[in-house]
Amino acid sequence: MTTKFKHLKTGDTYYMIRDDVKNCTNANDKQIMVLYKREGYPDLLFVREKEEFYKKFEKAEE
Repeated sequence: MTTKFKHLKTGDTYYMIRDDVKNCTNANDKQIMVLYKREGYPDLLFVREKEEFYKKFEKAEE
């Protein structure tokens, strides 16, 4: 299940897929990331550090 979010700067709609994705690159090992996608672009996925995601996005009404 995905949760709908709005980007605070652009107003674009995104859907969070997961907010517990582990970054396994050497420099950032164990950093927790958010996996999300933009509305209208179902095959394009994004990841962003969890703390940063919650600063730049707000939960939107379904």
